[in-house]
Order: sequence, then structure tokens, then C-alpha cells
Amino acid sequence: MNKTTKYIIGIIIILLVIWGIYSIVQKPKEAIGEPIKIGFIGPLTGELSSIGSVSKAAVELAVEEVNSDGGINGRPIEVIYEDGQCNTKVAISAANKLINIDKVPVIIGGLCSTETSAFGPMAMENEVIVFSYCSTAPKLSELGKYFFRSYPSDSLQGKFSAEYAYNDLGARKIAVLYHISDYGIGIKDVFKQRFEELGGKILIEEGTPQDSRDYRTVLIKLNNLNPDIIFMPTYPDGAVAALKQAQELGITTKFLGGDGWDDPDLQKEVSGRGDFIFTGIVNSSPEDFKNKILAKTGGDQVPVCTSNAYDNMKIIAQVIKKVGLDTNKIQEELHKIKYNGEFGYIEFYPNGDLITANYTVKKIEDGKAIEIK
Repeated sequence: MNKTTKYIIGIIIILLVIWGIYSIVQKPKEAIGEPIKIGFIGPLTGELSSIGSVSKAAVELAVEEVNSDGGINGRPIEVIYEDGQCNTKVAISAANKLINIDKVPVIIGGLCSTETSAFGPMAMENEVIVFSYCSTAPKLSELGKYFFRSYPSDSLQGKFSAEYAYNDLGARKIAVLYHISDYGIGIKDVFKQRFEELGGKILIEEGTPQDSRDYRTVLIKLNNLNPDIIFMPTYPDGAVAALKQAQELGITTKFLGGDGWDDPDLQKEVSGRGDFIFTGIVNSSPEDFKNKILAKTGGDQVPVCTSNAYDNMKIIAQVIKKVGLDTNKIQEELHKIKYNGEFGYIEFYPNGDLITANYTVKKIEDGKAIEIK
């Protein structure tokens, strides 16, 4: 072997070593340790499943990104998804499994206030973090030190809705139809207090069970009082039934809903059947995030609370990486969080509530929600 050949072989060996080092550096770190189990609760079937299923996809996307970057200190995240169905009993059963069988330190959920209110006390007793991505009932703020939510309380939305009705719509007399649920009662009570403070009058308050589907009698009763608008904070399935029946009854009064109406299925069902508007949170998610979600789901919309679910998973991964799995340390670290996520800025009051909230008003038109304020 001559010197030239030896020289060439030496160069090849050096290049191969450099390439090997480069490949190791560039290759994503694999999470190979024992999985860290996190719980998820949301409506994957039934009411609000069009939102819950996309929220699940958002959490899956966040987990894929964290695990592809080495997981949490070398351990992959494994999320156990449970269907809460927006139902009290089902959500309690789901949480019981996650807490007592799967032994998760954190539950991302629920979506509906009905779910979170149901299993929240059990989680607090067991010192399990509850990090909701969509529950809004004001009374959830009283759950305990292990409760957090990245979606604002209806103590803010109810006030915004009342001020919009009085100042922008010029309403002075309002009839209220609400679901007897943590969500419906919570936003209704705040709305009523603020509307009356402004000088408006609540003509009547009619509550119906969340699973009601026949609203004809109550709609006639409300409409006979000749209200300026009908305020209707309800979940989607009941709203679809009520709004269709209002059209059948010839009721032309404007209906004002809450963010429970920010549901793609509802908007397609009731579009063109009346004058329907609702209040909802301003979502500042960038287009690249929306495109990633659409690519993952194959859908055509990114519904409310999607970015919140994604951010919740990213925040939990960040916190556990720093302080470990002790839930007392996790809740202490969450109280220090100042996070700029896909939803927007996230920071918490001492009671776990989000400190900022911006609302908008949308009109249901052409099968979707169009922002009008």
C-alpha cells in the first residue's frame, strides 16, 4: 500500500468519524426510560366531542414533539385518554381509574365544567393536579391548590356578555334560558348581576336539564314576554334543538349564547335558521399551529380550546422536567409560570385561574362562526 493510498484511506476514516459525530448530534434524542403517565379527560364521544377529539389530537401532537426531543429527562410521556362525555358519572369513573389505577400525577381536563366539577374534589383529596383546557364555571376557582385552567373563568365572560347586550345591542329586557349545569348556572348568574347593575331587567330565568331536547313550551313562554333578546348559555346539543324549535315556532327574537356554542357541529346545524350570535374567547393561535392541527386531524376547523390543550401538555412537560413528579412541587411551579404559548400568554392567579382574557362576538352564518366584534 503506497503513501497516496494510505493518505486517501486516512481522509475517508476522518470523514466517516466526522459524519458519525454529526449524525449523533443531529439525530433526535430518544426517550427510552420508563414512561411518565399523564391523564386526559374530555368528551371523545357525544356532546362536544367535535371539540374534545381535536383537543385530544392537540395533546397527542405536543407529546410527539416532547418525546421526539428526548421526552422528560430521558423518559417518554404516555397519555392515558379517557372519555368524560360531558357527563358527571362518566367523568368521575374516568378520573377514579386515572387516579387510583393508573396513578397519574396530572390530569389534563376536563373540557366541560360538568366533568371537572365532578371529579375535581376527588383529585384534590388525592393531591393530583387538575389542569383544565376548557372548563369555565366560576365555582371551579374554589376547588383547591392543585387546580389550574388555561381557559378563563365565566366570571369574566358573563360580565362581557352582559355589557355587550346592554351597550352594543341596546337590550334593556332579557329573557334567560340556561342549562342547569355548572357552566349554565355559572355564566347566567354573572350575566344577570352585571346586566342589572347596568340598569337592565331580567324578565325571566328558565333552567332546563342539560339533556333536555324539547324546548317548545319554555320558548313560547319566554317569547310571549317580548324580550329584546334571549340569552341562552347552553351546551351545543340542547342549543341545536332549541334554536331549530324556535324557528319552527316563528320566533324571530335575537338569541345570544356563550362559548358553549363555539362548536363546529352546532354552527352547521343551525346556520340560516335565525339571528344567532355568541360570545367567545379571542384565540391568537398562529397559522402554522392551526395547519399542524388540520394536518393531524384531517379536518377543516380548529375549534375552541385546541391550543389550550396543546399548551397544557407543553407546560406540564416543562414543569415536570424541572421539579419532578411531586405534585406539591408541580403546583408550586405552575404558580410561577409565565408562558407564551399557542393560545397566548398564560399566567395564573393564586386560585389557578388565568389572569388574562379577551372576548369576541361571533355570528352564525354560512355554516360557521364569523367574528363581528
